[in-house]
Amino acid sequence: MQQESHRGLERRLPLLGSLAYLLVLRGVVSVRLHLDDVGSIQELARRWNNFEGSEIWGLRYVDCMAMEGILCDKDGFVTDIVLQQKGFYAPIPTMISKLQHLRHLSLMFCTLTGTIPDSLFNLTSLSVLDVVGNFITGTVPVGISRLVNLRVLGLGLNQLSGPLDPLSNLPQLIFLHLDQNLFNGSISSELGKLTTLRFLSLKENEFSASIPSSLGNLASLNELTLSVNQLSGTIPDSLSGLHSLTNLNLHTNQLTGAIPESLGALSALKFLELQYNRLNGSIPATLSSLQQLEWLMISGNLLSGSIPAALGDIPLLKYMWLALNQLSGSIPTAIGKLANLVNLDMWNNQLCGTIPTTLHNLSKVQYLALSYNQLSGPVEPIIRGMRSVTDLYLQKNQFSGRLPIPAPAGMKNYVVANNFFSHGQVKFSNCSAVKWNTYSNCLSKYLGICRLAYAQKSAAECAAFCGLEVGATGPVCGGHGYCLVNPSTGASECVCDPNYMLSSSNSNACVPGAAETFLVSASAYVSLRGSASVLSNGSILLTNGAANQQGAAFGSPAMRLFYFPDKRSRCGTELGFLAAFSFAMSPGGQGEGGEGLAFVVAAGASEKGASVGLGGVGRRSMGVEFDSVLSVKHSDPNDNHVGVNVGGSPVSLASATAPLILNDAQTKHAWIHYDPTSGGTLQVFLSSDPVQPLTPTLTASVSLCSVLKPTASDSLFLFGFLALSSTAPQRLGILSWNFTGVSPVG
Repeated sequence: MQQESHRGLERRLPLLGSLAYLLVLRGVVSVRLHLDDVGSIQELARRWNNFEGSEIWGLRYVDCMAMEGILCDKDGFVTDIVLQQKGFYAPIPTMISKLQHLRHLSLMFCTLTGTIPDSLFNLTSLSVLDVVGNFITGTVPVGISRLVNLRVLGLGLNQLSGPLDPLSNLPQLIFLHLDQNLFNGSISSELGKLTTLRFLSLKENEFSASIPSSLGNLASLNELTLSVNQLSGTIPDSLSGLHSLTNLNLHTNQLTGAIPESLGALSALKFLELQYNRLNGSIPATLSSLQQLEWLMISGNLLSGSIPAALGDIPLLKYMWLALNQLSGSIPTAIGKLANLVNLDMWNNQLCGTIPTTLHNLSKVQYLALSYNQLSGPVEPIIRGMRSVTDLYLQKNQFSGRLPIPAPAGMKNYVVANNFFSHGQVKFSNCSAVKWNTYSNCLSKYLGICRLAYAQKSAAECAAFCGLEVGATGPVCGGHGYCLVNPSTGASECVCDPNYMLSSSNSNACVPGAAETFLVSASAYVSLRGSASVLSNGSILLTNGAANQQGAAFGSPAMRLFYFPDKRSRCGTELGFLAAFSFAMSPGGQGEGGEGLAFVVAAGASEKGASVGLGGVGRRSMGVEFDSVLSVKHSDPNDNHVGVNVGGSPVSLASATAPLILNDAQTKHAWIHYDPTSGGTLQVFLSSDPVQPLTPTLTASVSLCSVLKPTASDSLFLFGFLALSSTAPQRLGILSWNFTGVSPVG
């Protein structure tokens, strides 16, 4: 949920690139290479052309303009060598040290090896040394202190280690890039002597101990990046003296203590990244003084207390990451003043109360995550105003009322599971691209052209928050339904509320009649066969622990998954279904014939359950098997898989390994979505957690129209479960079972 380096966010400062942003472009005319440098360039050409495999420089060049990556001064002396992404596979050549007028040496990503030669430090005119992205090993040589004119040093993305003390004697250094090496131990306090430094990045090394307070002496510093190390201790107050700092990045360390209130003095700060540490205490209200701040990232800490209302006074804020803390209280109404906010992430805290209506004003927010809190009340009017939302995460709260309706296009994730939403429609133009999860709400109405809603909470839970008979009524469909745009035809049709059906005389009105959803809650709605029985707690026991048992349970009455406005059409209108159930399967014996469970939709079924291969339900059937036996003759992939079977065949049309052990006697949760559009798609989700995963275990292309072969006079179908125990005893039970389908009756 939380995007990490996570989500393609733009970076504000180039890593080093070609360092072109540090070069002063100047006019260059054709200049003859000075005789003093000819020998060195020819030697480099022999060496580098050999390793490159194609000629970089000829051996008789006299014109600086003709050589790739070479600049000369007016006298013909080489001043700049800038080469990138060359396959040298060799150490830095020592003859470079003979180019005494060299000021800029950049060999980024040239597959250089070996150590940094000490002779390089004889180039006392050098102002830029950039060897980022190579395989250089060893330590930073003491001799580097001879480069008294060095302003830019890029040693990142190598394999360097050892102390950094030699760098403290570079009086003109403004840019120091040491990312992604093997430096460890303490960060040298001697770096505090580099008072001209503007950019310091030591990220992704193995530094430990505390941040030296001497870094607070770097008054010219614009960016300080120490992220992804093992730094501990507190954030030193001395950093508050860095009044030129625009980026403070300390994320992914082991820092403790409180966020210093003194950080509010960093008036130029744009990016504050403290996420994924062990910081505690409250969020200091003084951060509201950071009027230039665009990123506030403090997720993944141990912060507590309430969210300061003063954070709403940071006018340029775009990203607010407060997730994965222990924050409590309500969301301040002042957050609604953050007109530039595009990412609001507060998930996994202890926030309570309702969402303030002022969030309706956050029209630029694209990513909204409030999941895993204790928030309540309606949200639909608020979310409706947030017209840019593409990722919506509200699960695991106590929201109620109508489903939130965000922007109609561009949605990527719509996750509102485990709340008390009771009704509403959601329609998007990009259904196939949207990841949905509405599991465990009080919903009983069609959600639009993408998915069917279904209920999972108990009647008592729903009644306590929103009641079971909910939803706006009015003139549409006679006040007892919703208008549905058929995704296949584009025509508008009425979809009736539960316990209503289409009037035989008026296809735009819903009248009292057959229920359109079946929710298992009592044995009166279940037809049992074979060894199946209903326990006192309402669970259905298909096989009771004895060997060679067959049991089945089917919903009653049969469901109408097709309807025929035109009785001459082949399949009429097919609107799909969604089933959700939980089950438990004890270990059993091995043997042909299968052992496990199958969910089925069928035109008819035998008196007993058949094998998991579905041989007993007839050719007009589709089943999803949860199989714990490897049957070679049925081409099973293994002894723990999920498969889709059609036509009563024991051989699966499609199968996949289950992501958990099916027969360990633990509760499993399954969801089966059937979408009839685009030829028919069946998705099976499986988890040990009651929250539906975003990624299906199995996706199969299957058309129920072709398999079930409905007609206008034969369009009712059974749905339920089959189970078989082999020669070894096994207990297999259905613990809960919900099925939703849309079945207007003509």
